[in-house]
Amino acid sequence: MLRGNVLNADDLERHPSNEESHGNITGFLARLPGRFAGVLAIVVCWQQSTNVRADESTTAMLTSGHAPTFSWDFGARWEDVDTPDLFSKVIFPGTSGQLEPPDTIGLRTNLSFRLPLQDTGMGPFFLEGDAALSRASGSSGRVVQPTGNGFDLTAGEPTGGIISLATGRDLVGATAAGTIDFTDSSGDDAQIMAFAHSPAGSNAITQYATSGTQTGAAFLALVTSGDTPSAAAYAAFADDRGLFFQALGDLDGSVVRSTIEQQAHDFDQTLWLGAALELANGWTITPRFGPTYRSTRRDTTFRTEIDIAESIKSGVAIPAVGYHEKVNLSADYYGVLTGFSAEAPMAENLLLRINVNGGVAHYRARLDNRATAILPGADITLSASEQGRRGGTFLADVSAAMIFSSSKSLSLKFEAGTSFLADVPIYRSGKLATEDAQSYYLAVGLEHRF
Repeated sequence: MLRGNVLNADDLERHPSNEESHGNITGFLARLPGRFAGVLAIVVCWQQSTNVRADESTTAMLTSGHAPTFSWDFGARWEDVDTPDLFSKVIFPGTSGQLEPPDTIGLRTNLSFRLPLQDTGMGPFFLEGDAALSRASGSSGRVVQPTGNGFDLTAGEPTGGIISLATGRDLVGATAAGTIDFTDSSGDDAQIMAFAHSPAGSNAITQYATSGTQTGAAFLALVTSGDTPSAAAYAAFADDRGLFFQALGDLDGSVVRSTIEQQAHDFDQTLWLGAALELANGWTITPRFGPTYRSTRRDTTFRTEIDIAESIKSGVAIPAVGYHEKVNLSADYYGVLTGFSAEAPMAENLLLRINVNGGVAHYRARLDNRATAILPGADITLSASEQGRRGGTFLADVSAAMIFSSSKSLSLKFEAGTSFLADVPIYRSGKLATEDAQSYYLAVGLEHRF
């Protein structure tokens, strides 16, 4: 079994190789990717400028590889998650159809258990199991007040239809009229005609109608008021190929509300085989490797709805017209990780620990995408697709922890880390694709040595 001695202050003075060893460590850090090297260089430089004498509690922490150890931590997790593409040609007032990705923030918990193998005759080796579970969510939204006397909303390319709307107002009142002639993708058709007039004064009309077809529906609504006077007309048609909506007239009070919600679920599990090597300069290096399993799930829900301003005096409410889309992405990763942890005392009862891991994995990704047009009394499925993808990928983790020992067996841990995954599923241009993703966490926990 490889084992070193804890050095006192006199011993450190008689070993100038201490600085050389630190130089080797910082040289290694200089070769790490830029996103990781900065954080690690700070903590290593701090250790280089600190020449401390390890007490009994710190010594116990440094030799924790020789005793069964259980640790648990809990904290915050956030990540960079891009918004998937929407169904083709989704355009509505105020945006091209792509909202800003929301900040995805949540919680993370981790359990770890290390079992030394000295008693089995395998020397300084140990087995360690790590499992982390996290869940994060975020949302963003936008409310657009249409300007002018008209606007359109489209999603996809519906088979065909003709909409004719007209509004007018004068001293004698307000008038609105509309016709719609729609033929869906199956050849089935629907027609709606309507007229509304509110004389000047306390008079108001709100009316709407929906006519269904084999694969879609047509919708027409008219709103008039004699008080202002004001008039507005709204029409839409949709089938399994797309949605088209049009508004004309006095649109004050009508708004377009759009929201995007994202949820992320992640699970990581790794079984390590490693050995703690105590160096003469106060550092303990623990190389390790083992199999790993990771799973990730990203659920994105997009909604845009038109809230039509009906006349309050009419007592009729028009249900929202809009577009919904849900994108479910998931992936499983099976691979091998290798890496090391480095530990060194910073002060009495205070230990610095750095973990660096990297590896390769095979992944299987899945997509479930469904888009729906919403009309009063009718929900029309625009698209529904399931796709799969598989391949190889790269993954890496880096973390740093400060461990405060309150006794020989119990320690308090503060940890920060980041994880990188080269192939996370994403929905792009109607297809399942992959892209890089990185997550971050801050945690506090306990570590117990038996």
